[in-house]
Amino acid sequence: MKTWLLFVFVCSAAFTALGVEPQPRVKGDAIYLYCSASTQNTQEGIERYEDPKDDNDPLFAHRPITFEMRSKQKNIYILFIHCSFNPAELSKTRPVDPAKDQMEIIIGPRTMLRFINTFNPITLEDKLASFKTNEEAWAWVDSLKATGKQIYLIDWNDPMNGNGGTELRLIQIIPGITNRPLY
Repeated sequence: MKTWLLFVFVCSAAFTALGVEPQPRVKGDAIYLYCSASTQNTQEGIERYEDPKDDNDPLFAHRPITFEMRSKQKNIYILFIHCSFNPAELSKTRPVDPAKDQMEIIIGPRTMLRFINTFNPITLEDKLASFKTNEEAWAWVDSLKATGKQIYLIDWNDPMNGNGGTELRLIQIIPGITNRPLY
């Protein structure tokens, strides 16, 4: 037992001294989505929006990112949101809920795709095309919310993901509003 503890201590000290950081872990109990989001206003498809002005807002740890899934033809609008608040700043106005207020962006080796692909990721463009009615789309969003699972999106138009490099960026998101009437 002492030998085992010594081995663990020596290995962790060696990794720390060499500057080796642990690889980010993707989660087996998460939902994974793929898309090729446009940064242009689109009436049919997925649009990604970020406001660089939010980089200077102390409320955010980093700027929020939204992904809008739209079909004008089918009257479908679904918003996915990534927002990571600065807990010190947010706590001045309301209590911090880490599960909703501290979303992550995982940057790791492209080899994570092998693991992610075992969970049959959903391609948002294909999902949008599969909806026959907006009620179907709203039911799908409700089912995502009901799982309680974390949701990660890989945007293939993200420069890090689309360049074929060695790293991959996963963005944690939550389903937000839809165009479902409130009445």
